[in-house]
Amino acid sequence: MNSGDDSTGAWRDAAPANPWEERKDRGRVSAFLATLALLATAPRKFFEGTRPDAGIWGPLFFVGLITIIGVLLNAVILTVLSFALPEPAVELLYRMEISMDASQFAGSGELGFGPTLSALIIIQVLLLLLPVIFALTLFFMLLFGGLVHLLLIVTRTPRRHGFRGTWAVLCFANGAFVLSIVPFAGDTVSVICTAALFGLGLRVIQGVGLVRAVVLSSILPLLALLSLLARFRMEAIV
Repeated sequence: MNSGDDSTGAWRDAAPANPWEERKDRGRVSAFLATLALLATAPRKFFEGTRPDAGIWGPLFFVGLITIIGVLLNAVILTVLSFALPEPAVELLYRMEISMDASQFAGSGELGFGPTLSALIIIQVLLLLLPVIFALTLFFMLLFGGLVHLLLIVTRTPRRHGFRGTWAVLCFANGAFVLSIVPFAGDTVSVICTAALFGLGLRVIQGVGLVRAVVLSSILPLLALLSLLARFRMEAIV
């Protein structure tokens, strides 16, 4: 498995290059923003310009950054809204969260320091946990990527770029995670868009048929739905 530098920015089949693979020339911030923009406006062109053989570090670095940024911004927004919105709206906001237990950001008096200081303490604690979040992201990405690729093997589905192709698709599809920062509907929209990008990426990079791409990309929304239903079930029992 090649884990070398993937920042050469070469073009493939005259397709627009994946901006993240040009980060050495563009700069990381510029390449990161350009990657999100291309994923949002022309996802097919993005995946056509992605080189799965460039290594695993680049996609991993990207998904790690998008996860850390998304979690941090989401925490800040949830904390601010927990102080600004009326209690019924805050309760609804918590119930709509899929990716985290939003109740940990609620309650200005829980820490006993007042709303402003409590919010600052919560954000500082979250900053300290960012390395753990990155490590957990790697673990779950490898777990889910391995599961999907195993399904490709078992079902004899085309996989012309091997696990590196599946890995690149999965990591870059998670660029939609940034949508989770939108209050109330953000997590749901993020999961749906991630699934859509994943299915499209499998078709473009791995050559997976339409039906199988749809089935495989539906795994993530299904797991998210089951997680949400399980949470509602636990709340009902309590």
